Amino acid sequence: MTEHDDHPPARRGPAGSVGPGGGPPVPHPEVPMRGHDDRVGRLSADRSVPPTRRFSGNPAGSGGGPPVPHPEVPMRGHDDRVGRLSADRSVPLARRPAGDPAGSVGPGGSPPVPHEEVTMSEYDDRLARLSDNQRALLDRWLAEDPAGGAGPLRPDGRPPRTEAERILAGVWEEVLETGGIGADDDYFALGGDSVHAIVIVAKARQAGLALTAHDLFEARTLAAVARRAAPAGPAEPVPDAGGGAVRYPLTPMQQGMLYHSAGGSTPGAYVVQVCCRLTGDLDVAAFRTAWQAVLSANPALAVSFHWTDGSPPEQVVDPDARVTVDTADWRDRTPAERHDAFARFLDTDRAAGFDLARAPLMRLTLFREGEHAYRCVWTHHHLVLDGWSQQLVLRDVLDCYTRLRAGRGAEPPARPSFTGHLRRLERQDGIDEEFWRDRLGGLPAPSRVAGPGCRDGRVVAVRRAEHRHRVSAATGRELTGFCRRHGLTPAAVLHGGWAALLSLHCGQDDVVFGTTLSGRPEDLPGVTECVGLFINTLPLRVRCGEDTDVVDWLHGVQSDLAALRDHAHVPLSRVERGLGLGRGGGLFDSIMVVENFPAAVADGHEAGGLRVTEPRALVDEGYPLVLEATTGDRPVLHARYDPHRLAGGRVQALLAAFDDYLRAVTADPARPLPDLRAVLARDHARRDGAARGRRRAADRTRLTLARRRPATTTEGETP
Repeated sequence: MTEHDDHPPARRGPAGSVGPGGGPPVPHPEVPMRGHDDRVGRLSADRSVPPTRRFSGNPAGSGGGPPVPHPEVPMRGHDDRVGRLSADRSVPLARRPAGDPAGSVGPGGSPPVPHEEVTMSEYDDRLARLSDNQRALLDRWLAEDPAGGAGPLRPDGRPPRTEAERILAGVWEEVLETGGIGADDDYFALGGDSVHAIVIVAKARQAGLALTAHDLFEARTLAAVARRAAPAGPAEPVPDAGGGAVRYPLTPMQQGMLYHSAGGSTPGAYVVQVCCRLTGDLDVAAFRTAWQAVLSANPALAVSFHWTDGSPPEQVVDPDARVTVDTADWRDRTPAERHDAFARFLDTDRAAGFDLARAPLMRLTLFREGEHAYRCVWTHHHLVLDGWSQQLVLRDVLDCYTRLRAGRGAEPPARPSFTGHLRRLERQDGIDEEFWRDRLGGLPAPSRVAGPGCRDGRVVAVRRAEHRHRVSAATGRELTGFCRRHGLTPAAVLHGGWAALLSLHCGQDDVVFGTTLSGRPEDLPGVTECVGLFINTLPLRVRCGEDTDVVDWLHGVQSDLAALRDHAHVPLSRVERGLGLGRGGGLFDSIMVVENFPAAVADGHEAGGLRVTEPRALVDEGYPLVLEATTGDRPVLHARYDPHRLAGGRVQALLAAFDDYLRAVTADPARPLPDLRAVLARDHARRDGAARGRRRAADRTRLTLARRRPATTTEGETP
């Protein structure tokens, strides 16, 4: 859900550029080049293209005459035709006559030569012979529509007709960034997920329609969701009020974080370091003013935490909180020296942590590395912000900085009140014990991926090790198409993947791990624009020994994730105590986070004469293994782990195994689940055997070198 820049309108060139008889070009209306789907949204009701084929070599047909007619082709998505292949899996391709590089017309401007049938193996062979430039163009073309259109082609699909359908179609098109949505279009086939659902529900309410995320997940088509929607007046969000110090309760996630942070046994736990490079003429004073303006406008950023024995902890807003911006000049250092110094700073800064009783729990550090080159580190405690809110704060700061550089006031936006969410949580103080007994009752054992640690399984090293694994573009496209065809979210497929791999690792059919939920109540006014800590981590139990096919199993995972969202207000500690595990008993030691919140500040973002590059967030969530996944054309799996309890080679093998899982799932959706597990076990054994072989070879090499090299001693040492 990244924001796109609008491009200036562009006229179409060769296509349709010659008038009758070869006369002057016929004027075209200017069409914004945002993407082809925007034009699809303005097609006729039957969703077809007027019967005119454009030829790049002969735009007006033979001798400049009228264009050659062709059958109407629905413009929903080019790859949908692949879904209607004949039984022999052949692909109709246009024959390209000699001298006609576009392959569009026969000799003398005659109609196109009939297509030839090409088998899939021949098709793959032709793809393999593409040049690098041709491959790059093909990748760009496919990236525009990775699933080949949004779901099943509906030549007879009808446009939205009722008022509710028209309102929802506009909201879907805005949030899902597509056009031409029809009444029969499927939410999942369009790429919708749980985070999109939060935004859609909020925007629909603003437009006068009340619905829920469950409506989107269950009804699925635009028409069916519209029938469930009820009229609702747009509820106005209430901004946070200024004034003196105010006390509020904690969110469920804050309660857990505070318990582990206040204990002091996990140095650096929950300290977040957002790092980036800033290129341009940075005005440090304006930068500091922008940060202070945003801090003052968002009470959730200006809180400290206080607790006493026997009383529940509270967060207190300090209206006088002031942000610090420290600076250092590293221009006289070499790149290597700056690299080492920056690594040392991150370690020291993380270990320093925060005094939780003193606001604000954030600070900034700027390192000047050149005349117009800086590194920036925004350090804050996870207690005050989640990833979604981080993006909102960064956007506000850069907008304020831009206004200040233009000679205007900072003027940060008045965002909806986080306190509305806190008050709601006070009213939801109960726990549905029956729900949790049904979900977690009879669990054979906790699912452990890490080696022994302290009693509660959460103490980790100060410096976390990291590995990243980028899924191939081809696998990413297959995943997107698979999800859209089968009504699944990428998050459900990724959670299923970790369940399957964890089952293999632990030797258990029945596994449990943590999943981080957005925690943003879809019916809370202004929830998508609110700053604070909404997320919560709760246990997800997945049974991997069921006798079902992969798609049905993944639908079960998706349903369980949706059910957890209804209970996102419950602290994990209360769930564990309800199961008799005691405080900090630990159902799991690994969590999965799917980062699909709206991104406001991406790599290359420009504001106020500054260019932001290499943004990244470093955080220790307090668990031995955290798997963070980003979705999109090429999903990225990012593992953060405690190297004292997990070997780096094992973590890398787990990430590589995700590729095996994704390929196996998307290649054969009807595959029985036991077969999938057998495939993963075989691939794991093969990879593990290869790794052992490499280790043995390395050991033999070291032994050989040791035998050839004479022993040496240093004066004063005993040989």
